[in-house]
Amino acid sequence: MWRDDLRLSRFVFSSGFCVALFLGIMLSPWKSFGQIALGQAKFLGNAVSLPIPSSYLIYWDQIVPAGWGKWGSVASSSSDTSTWNWGPLDQIYNYAMTNGISFKEHNLVWGQQQPSWISSLDSAHQYQMVETWIRLCGERYPEAAMVDVVNEPLHDTPMALNPVPYYKALGGAGATGWDWVITAFTLARQYFPNAKLLLNDYFILSSPTLSSQSEVVQYRTIIDLLKQRNLIDGIGCEGHFMEQTDTNTIRTNLNYLAASGLPIYITEYTVDEASDATQLAVYQKQFPIFWTHPDVKGVTLWGYIQGNVWTQTPNCYLIRSDSTMRPALQWLINYIEENPAGVKDTDARLPLDYALEQNYPNPFNPTTVISYRLPNVSNVALKIYDVLGREVATLVNGRQAAGYNNITFNAANLPSGVYFCKIVAEKFSSMRKLLLMK
Repeated sequence: MWRDDLRLSRFVFSSGFCVALFLGIMLSPWKSFGQIALGQAKFLGNAVSLPIPSSYLIYWDQIVPAGWGKWGSVASSSSDTSTWNWGPLDQIYNYAMTNGISFKEHNLVWGQQQPSWISSLDSAHQYQMVETWIRLCGERYPEAAMVDVVNEPLHDTPMALNPVPYYKALGGAGATGWDWVITAFTLARQYFPNAKLLLNDYFILSSPTLSSQSEVVQYRTIIDLLKQRNLIDGIGCEGHFMEQTDTNTIRTNLNYLAASGLPIYITEYTVDEASDATQLAVYQKQFPIFWTHPDVKGVTLWGYIQGNVWTQTPNCYLIRSDSTMRPALQWLINYIEENPAGVKDTDARLPLDYALEQNYPNPFNPTTVISYRLPNVSNVALKIYDVLGREVATLVNGRQAAGYNNITFNAANLPSGVYFCKIVAEKFSSMRKLLLMK
């Protein structure tokens, strides 16, 4: 019965008739069951600016402050915490709590958005202020479901050298290469004990290969470091600038990240197309991959109402300024209703072909990770040889199930030099050059 009411209500809203009257009469029911993904195993959220549109609860069951959750927005005035402007972020958080939807704080540490005064402080005071920011945020929003702890660590410039002004204050590269990220997550774990902590970055799902230099492999390196320390609860993948990304690339990268054992969240999905037909076609091609993948646990869109979206993706909106829905949103409503989340994509985690990826890191000392994929159950031999062709290590020798595999090669007992990793799996054979530098 309520599904029929929901369709009728959306028709009235999309037609632009009597919107204010309709929302005034019907807003209360939407609070309990109006969202597109209501009752689903996955959420469907959106980013919001102020004022929060009165129609928000008709569609979304997760809310993210598009810009108001960033440190640079809250603390732009000075380091004096009594002057910090929490008002907009409070409003969005309280809206989520009042209406029983999930709230995600976006974000704690990001090199592109921090208060300008932080650069003038010495390292000790920088650390103190970062901790103060995270502590106050955690105390103020204790029921936050998720937190983007570090945003875009791979794409702050210059990467891994000075990604944020307080990079060194958080530990710099350190022994792991990513100590500053680990420190940020350690603070977040302390002050957000009940929230799921996420890493977030873009171009991850569009990464063209699983080479050592690809974004997805570098991203996985940070993820594994955090997971080893029990500091991360989920992987955030921004969905910006993916209109031309093919489905095989998306699937391959999702599967590679899923092999970490952590849930994945599509955090900022935009389809920036002025043409309704083109935007619809991209949604129809890409969104089902997210919704049916067993390791993707939620999707957050980053475009809602025309004129109130991220300026770099001005055509990602789903509702026009006259309150009518674009075809992509109409399709999305029907698709989710007809395809309940939790229906497993049987091919989601199976690679399409055999491959041996370049080890990472390379050069290495003394350990490196070797990744390979098997589309079928296979007899696998994975061995290491020196430049004279002598076998120096056998990493795998036996039958393995189809899927994605990672194995660590420890060369502590070998001298520096060039080595070769060779895989033989059924009729497939491939070799990669490894450089050990001690």
